Amino acid sequence: MSADREHPFLGQAQRDAGGPGRLGLGLGRGHAFGPLDAVFVSGADRSGTRRRAAELGWAVPDSPGPLDDVVDALVASLPVHRDDDHHARHLVAAPDGSALAFDVALGTSSGWFVEWAVTALALPAPAPVLRVTPARLSLVGPFRWRRVDSGDDELDARWRVLAGDDDPRAERFARDPDVRAALLGTDDGDDLWTAAGMLAAIRPDGHRPALLDHHLQLLGVLQRSLSRSPEL
Repeated sequence: MSADREHPFLGQAQRDAGGPGRLGLGLGRGHAFGPLDAVFVSGADRSGTRRRAAELGWAVPDSPGPLDDVVDALVASLPVHRDDDHHARHLVAAPDGSALAFDVALGTSSGWFVEWAVTALALPAPAPVLRVTPARLSLVGPFRWRRVDSGDDELDARWRVLAGDDDPRAERFARDPDVRAALLGTDDGDDLWTAAGMLAAIRPDGHRPALLDHHLQLLGVLQRSLSRSPEL
């Protein structure tokens, strides 16, 4: 491959180039540290997130414990490319398990590499099968989704509300003005979905206090909308 002055590590194996990318471009996962680590700097703040969680009355739950199955189900249903080497790390949760947050990290011979931050709030049962994703993102996985029309061109241009079945709650949710305001008020950086009785949000990089607060605010609006549905 010819030399590229702007991208000198293009095409090199990740162990040679370093940084979070198979080819040293930051497009995937990394197994070694190298020159690109100075460019792709993580904003994660594990200790700060734990302090913020403690302020909310959360704690690090016992493991093994009752939340293990919930967390495993959330990881298995992540709306991103993942494999068996991805695991939940740094879990914090409310005492009753109604809210939780964790990082998703890749386990390698060089250690753990955090790739995403997840926050989740419990939904009243039975929870609908929903996904709310920025329109600019491609869909991951074999699941066949049905797009729900919100009736709002601006919202539909930036976000897709997807339902797993003909649940009428999806239409009410998509047309809720509070949901519209919450989604349009973000930077479209989160992917949201339901699984294991939870409504969850995921964003690249590890958790930090500001991200935890952002997720809780956004999820809270969406959770209240779903809780107002008659069937719930």
